[in-house]
Amino acid sequence: MKIIITIDNREKNSGIADKLASKNVNIIFRQLFVGDYLINDDIIIERKTSDDFVQSIINGRLFSQCAKLRKSGAVPLIVVEGNPFKTRHKISTEAIKGALLSVSLSWQIPVIRSSGKEDTARLIVMASKQHESPPVFIRRKGIKPKKAQKQQHYLVEGLPGIGPALAHRLLLHFKTIEQIILADVKSLEKVEGIGKNKAAKLFKFFR
Repeated sequence: MKIIITIDNREKNSGIADKLASKNVNIIFRQLFVGDYLINDDIIIERKTSDDFVQSIINGRLFSQCAKLRKSGAVPLIVVEGNPFKTRHKISTEAIKGALLSVSLSWQIPVIRSSGKEDTARLIVMASKQHESPPVFIRRKGIKPKKAQKQQHYLVEGLPGIGPALAHRLLLHFKTIEQIILADVKSLEKVEGIGKNKAAKLFKFFR
């Protein structure tokens, strides 16, 4: 499947776009509400330099960005370029470790470190390829909910590319799982966070 990476306009001068273009992927620019790179409407990536990452810890911006990433409905990922433990900012190592743990455990957003722009571009392409070819079977962890409404959410969350936020929006929009299954591509696209690619995948999956 063709990889399409949407890049936020503010990343035009980062140098990442040129490196992605050389890796045989299709790129487009537009302003993103959240994140810096959107892969096939499925994966949202926030790219930060090590200085920016630490600064966002100090001013509290990191966690508001985490909230937006989780609400996007896409699979979130944060890429940190460089070493966050060696920056110009005066902040303890423990504070940085605490923030990294909070992002990974509390917000459930993976944080990947890259050595530089070339490495970041390579990680973005690698993430897109792995997402397009997931394992044949992934066992979801956790206790299955007993109440019917929670069971519906649990089931919808198991659909390809659907997380908790998108599951909630789908059920809010269509009311029942049956209506989600019967929906055509255009109807699925009306749900916030579901683009053309994801809608087509769901439609194909049900059939």
